[in-house]
Amino acid sequence: MSKRDSNNGNSNFNVEVVQSNQELISEKRRGRKRKIIMITGGTIVVIVAAAIIAALVILSGSSDASPVDKEGKALTLEDYIEGRLNPKSFNGSWISGNEIMYRSQNGDIRVYNADTRTHEILVPFHATPVLSRAVDFSISADRQFMLVAHDYQKIYRHSYVAQFTVINLKTLAISNINANGELILQLAVWGPVGNAIVFVARNNIFYQPSAASFSTQLTVDGHIGNVYNGVPDWVYEEEVLSTNQALWFSPDGKKLAYGKFTDTAVKIMTLPVYGEPGNLDFQYTKAVQVRYPKAGTKNPVVTLHVVDLEVNSDVNLLAPSNVANQEPILAAVSWATKDTVSAIWMNRVQNEASIVMYNLGDPPTMLTVNTLKQNNGWLELFTPPKFSKDGSKFLIIHSQDQGHGAGSYRHITIYPTNNANNPGKPLTSGLFVVTEILEWDEANDLVYYQANMPNASEVQHVFTVSVNTLKTKCVTCSLREKEDSCSYNSAQFSKDLSHHVLNCEGPNVPETMIYSKNKLVDVWERNSDLRDLVRNVRTPVIEKHRFDLPGGFKAQVMLRLPSNIDKSGDTKYPMLVNVYGGPDSFQVVDRFNMDWGSYLAANKTIIYATIDGRGSGLKGDNIMFSLYRRLGTIEVEDQINVTKQIQKTLPYVDETRTAIWGWSYGGFASGMALSEDTTGVFKCGISVAPVTDWTLYDSIYTERFMGLPTPADNEKGYENAKLIEKYEGLRNKDYFLVHGTLDDNVHYQQSMLWSKVLEQNDILFRQMSYPDEDHSLGSVRPHLYHSLEQFLDECFIDNEV
Repeated sequence: MSKRDSNNGNSNFNVEVVQSNQELISEKRRGRKRKIIMITGGTIVVIVAAAIIAALVILSGSSDASPVDKEGKALTLEDYIEGRLNPKSFNGSWISGNEIMYRSQNGDIRVYNADTRTHEILVPFHATPVLSRAVDFSISADRQFMLVAHDYQKIYRHSYVAQFTVINLKTLAISNINANGELILQLAVWGPVGNAIVFVARNNIFYQPSAASFSTQLTVDGHIGNVYNGVPDWVYEEEVLSTNQALWFSPDGKKLAYGKFTDTAVKIMTLPVYGEPGNLDFQYTKAVQVRYPKAGTKNPVVTLHVVDLEVNSDVNLLAPSNVANQEPILAAVSWATKDTVSAIWMNRVQNEASIVMYNLGDPPTMLTVNTLKQNNGWLELFTPPKFSKDGSKFLIIHSQDQGHGAGSYRHITIYPTNNANNPGKPLTSGLFVVTEILEWDEANDLVYYQANMPNASEVQHVFTVSVNTLKTKCVTCSLREKEDSCSYNSAQFSKDLSHHVLNCEGPNVPETMIYSKNKLVDVWERNSDLRDLVRNVRTPVIEKHRFDLPGGFKAQVMLRLPSNIDKSGDTKYPMLVNVYGGPDSFQVVDRFNMDWGSYLAANKTIIYATIDGRGSGLKGDNIMFSLYRRLGTIEVEDQINVTKQIQKTLPYVDETRTAIWGWSYGGFASGMALSEDTTGVFKCGISVAPVTDWTLYDSIYTERFMGLPTPADNEKGYENAKLIEKYEGLRNKDYFLVHGTLDDNVHYQQSMLWSKVLEQNDILFRQMSYPDEDHSLGSVRPHLYHSLEQFLDECFIDNEV
């Protein structure tokens, strides 16, 4: 449920052509046909299902209409669903100090030189038919070959199977990678030197010393659904690694570290598959079986291994003793030097972590560099440390107390690698949060990082800090002085740090620029089409507010208002609150975002509100950890109470026509808020794919924030967080429950048990089930949003009219 960017530690140069991750709210509409991957008994079956597309009549404000007034044409629902409101982002990858590899609009794979501002074609689109089916491509370290993934079939959020073709860049000759004749692979990546390849098929790892050589099988115990080598199982993919890759080359390419995930003790969740209407292959319902550890049940057993690729010897690197008997979680892996691999191990509930260095001598030795504990919260250490070139020091983001009662904030901390339990040295300090360490420029004594600012959690800038003097500098703050202000920024640096891509992500339409040091070289992407669209349509007005919370905290509120809103109070506008509310989550930021809420505000004159209350991220540990071990309490209270403050403070908000909705954790929070609302703050509510009982959700996410559901730990917290026990609070309220039956993340079981309780207690509600749809409901978006609008239209009818 929680998502983090993951650095896989490999040095091959990679560009993803098609976004495979599923965003809960803003995913582009997928094609009319979609494919479900079933893995049963080691057999992969592809099922093609037609998307359901239905157009419903909307009671007020048609999604198909495009009314024009003095402020321009209105946004349409199709603008959102068809992706016309999604900005283009940086579509390349640095492959040297001054070169970017990318795919052009006509399908060629090209290289852009930032010094000469010229473009070179590496592989013409017409050179091979696989490019028309490509979803990913990467170039070998020696730049002699291109690796292309094609005929992609999605499995879960990050994982997929595909065929992989190698293209010789001199001759354009092609060859297919295969595992003993098997062309369907789960992963294939280049080594950091030459053109060696490692790949995974049927959960086993194979290695080719060169693109033209035969492969060697490195593991033999891989088994679909039971043992995973080099690729994560479901829960590690979703909650820990946030990628389909669990293997890491040493810098010299001579060794390979990999994770092994043994799921034989993990219980199976069975998900029904209904198939196409009229298809006799589904005369009897089929099923997908997923090894899915739920809170308090057996986790996968994870071990860390290193293979010496020159002699094919495999060493198991043991977890440190302090967590070895606590069902350890392998949180991150990276190489410090060619002979030293680093790992971060956590205990099961993720409030204790050990950063370990393994020296791969004969025999290997282990040094626990530091053991970190968090007594009143959890640890977020899923990003590998960033090491100095000689491997003697590393950087991580870790909470540091800022004194004067302010509590702790996440900051860059430097540690030596050869000194056990060194407390480390904070490089940054202040009442702000570092969100990412970008690069370490040792030659100039600078660390580049991204962070927000004191009293401005909604912004994100790129900064530098000197390791020796601790002097900081904001690299992107001056961009606020431009006509199109940039207060939310990110960056990607070239291999020698001489150039970088700067992404101005908001609040206005994003731009992507290429810089040489601090000099603008080129504008990579202006998003001109989107700028023209936004300029010529009626868009909402965005306002930010702060409201008081218990404990001296402040809630951050963003309102999207109709462009022609009358603020006098003579006209009252309905309001829809969009809640997520999960621990360390945030919605109120300056990143450009035109979504369903923008459409509702612009075309249906609905005020669209988001509230970051207690438990949210970017504002320090005190407010974030206030939710620890009590999900469904204060974050829900804040949605109710802050909404009430909005209603009382802003005269144009109709307090009799206010609704709340959310998806995933937000579906849980919206259901809880509607149930706990005893003063009529919300007239109606919507839950999409909600958690209704945390003992039914996955162990690693849930236990991080709640501990174990046992009498000795936090059984009471789990009981208090059960939405299925809050049924009486929905009596005589309008409630809409939506879920996909093939949701591998938040199982359909959650909504079925919730609806069963409501039905048994004679509580009326509306329900929509989407057969064979996963957590994103990606191929039924028109029907979904038309259904949500119809419900809101009925909810917001003014009974006095």
